[in-house]
Amino acid sequence: MDGIRRYSRERGNWYLLSSPPALRGVGGALSLGEMRGWKGDGIIALLDDVRELGIARSMGIPVVNLGARLPHSFGIPRVLVNNRKCGRLAADHLLSRGLKHLAVFGWKGAWYANERCIAFSERTAEAGVTCEVFLRDPKEEGPKNWTQRVAEPARWLATLPRPCGVFAIHDYMAQLLLEACHEVDLRVPDDIAVIGMDNDEPICEHSAPTLTSISRNSEQLGWEAAMLLDRLMGGDIPSTNDLFIDPDGVVARQSTDLLHCDDPLVQQALEFMRRNLTAPCNIAHIAEHAGVSKRTLETRFRESLQRSPHEYLTTLRVQHAQTLIRSPENKLTLRQAAAACGFMTIRTFYAAYKRVTGESLDSSRFAKDA
Repeated sequence: MDGIRRYSRERGNWYLLSSPPALRGVGGALSLGEMRGWKGDGIIALLDDVRELGIARSMGIPVVNLGARLPHSFGIPRVLVNNRKCGRLAADHLLSRGLKHLAVFGWKGAWYANERCIAFSERTAEAGVTCEVFLRDPKEEGPKNWTQRVAEPARWLATLPRPCGVFAIHDYMAQLLLEACHEVDLRVPDDIAVIGMDNDEPICEHSAPTLTSISRNSEQLGWEAAMLLDRLMGGDIPSTNDLFIDPDGVVARQSTDLLHCDDPLVQQALEFMRRNLTAPCNIAHIAEHAGVSKRTLETRFRESLQRSPHEYLTTLRVQHAQTLIRSPENKLTLRQAAAACGFMTIRTFYAAYKRVTGESLDSSRFAKDA
């Protein structure tokens, strides 16, 4: 909704009528069927029901859909997060923690959930890592109370090899896993590292421990949906292809705040890296701390993690930068952010961010230098 409003202010100056999901609890949410006769020019809606999609086709005005539960758009233009990339991002993040056992906790029957699970499993297979899959049927969850919902995942978690990283395809489900870990005395992140999806801050920031999550780039998704609707209202012919928006990365928090390696020398180096992300230390400093030569450190890293210590340290620093950037309290200038992540210059910060994420660093997300 923020992205839609921003587009409206900058491009369209629209009059907006909104009906967010929160209104369902007070009887104020609108279905598409209830919008018949409305004299608006276009609609952006979350439609996951075949009947509602049929109504959308008969409305006589452009409709853009944000719903992803069904595998097809049924002729209604659709804007979605790239769920495949979300699944791969989650796997990459857990693999970067040195975990050799991964699992995914998801829903049956929802297309978007299936896409996330498949991509996660594919990425773990590429890395040669085992992956367990546990899927729940959402229709069976409704009659259960919270304790009943926690019981089965708790039993499943207790059977997993440790340490293990688990991707929950929603933050709500990740929160349930945190509770399940507590029920069976599993430590997070030491025994089970948990990553969710959506970066729902009321859940992520208020969980104990705080929850790592994939940010689905919601504001950009809203912007793109508004821009597509604007074109359709201007007479463009709607495309039958879904428009996919890339997620904007991992927001790392306490639930995956570990680095694990079977090699004690590499583990010692990893812990030193994590403690010194904000300092301009180099590989020579890390090798000296570990009591070995740079060459030995390089060799042991590649044998254990298939990456150089420099590549690993750079990735950790960029992930720290992403967390700083997305923080609502972020008031750092670009120069201050570079220093806070251990980069000597803004230029090296830019280059490292591009190399690790594949995207350019958006300087507009930082405060201006005085």
